[in-house]
Amino acid sequence: MTNPFSLAKNKKDAKVSFPASKQKMETATSEEPVTIKLTDRLSARLYKDCCPHCMETAPLQKGLVLTLNGKELIEEGLGFGAPVVKYHDKTYFSSSAEISIEKTAYACKVLKKYSLDSVSRKKFWRASYIDDSVYSSLRKTFEKPYLTQKNLSPFFNAVMELRQIAKIKTEFQKVKNRGSITVAYTIKPTLIEISVDFADLSLSGCGEILILNEQGSTVFEKYVDESGLKLFGREIGAWDTVAADWASLVNIKEQLSFSLKKVHGATLFRGWERTRNRFSWAGLSYSLKPNEKTFNYSVRLDFFDRMSTLKTSFDCEKS
Repeated sequence: MTNPFSLAKNKKDAKVSFPASKQKMETATSEEPVTIKLTDRLSARLYKDCCPHCMETAPLQKGLVLTLNGKELIEEGLGFGAPVVKYHDKTYFSSSAEISIEKTAYACKVLKKYSLDSVSRKKFWRASYIDDSVYSSLRKTFEKPYLTQKNLSPFFNAVMELRQIAKIKTEFQKVKNRGSITVAYTIKPTLIEISVDFADLSLSGCGEILILNEQGSTVFEKYVDESGLKLFGREIGAWDTVAADWASLVNIKEQLSFSLKKVHGATLFRGWERTRNRFSWAGLSYSLKPNEKTFNYSVRLDFFDRMSTLKTSFDCEKS
């Protein structure tokens, strides 16, 4: 596969500038999503609330969502640019956020401020929550072989489905927040520039920051990277380090892909999970140490469709 980032040299979106006189910032007060059309069929969407509500991640805030022919492709994924922060005591997720919109003649910039205000708890049927120390010990025993033994993935998948039969479920409990992370999305026809600001995040006891870039696993089933490696479905693994300089997740049927590059100071991971009624995500995500104030990267989109026309100007619209 051709390096998708080398194509930027010949693309108009690589030379876009943003005149200050044409910028206008608006706070999004409506619960309606902001949708930016990239082609006649492909769009990017950002919600203020926790939509879309799908399986395990239903109560959590989502990053940027891709849509094709009006259908959202995210499934159970958390979207592009969704932050998760691991502290020594708990892992924090976002269940509330604010968004604002900046319009220019050439691109649409949307800012989303994620409040890190929720933690994951396990609950047995209608009873009380399972003791965290007990469940953590069981999870660690299960997690290592699950992540490393790909040939056993059908077995582990069946075990996770049995957890549902046993009425053990995940709930995200709202707690006192550990600050917030602001993510700016500058959206162009084939490039999404993402800037992450950690200035308002509490770093006390923080061990790791994850910036997730996920869409649905039934949509993106193929992985390719600079080295020529090609993986399909469960071969991709649940959480494996990317050794190549860039990697892509591909939807073969629609000839749609998204690609990310390795960034200095961060580790790039690939992941793909599909468990009935629980997981359905495919992603390329960054792991960071909590020693940076900002983090910048790009998501490259490639959509091979002769029937669609790339947009040269943008409308940030409520849909």
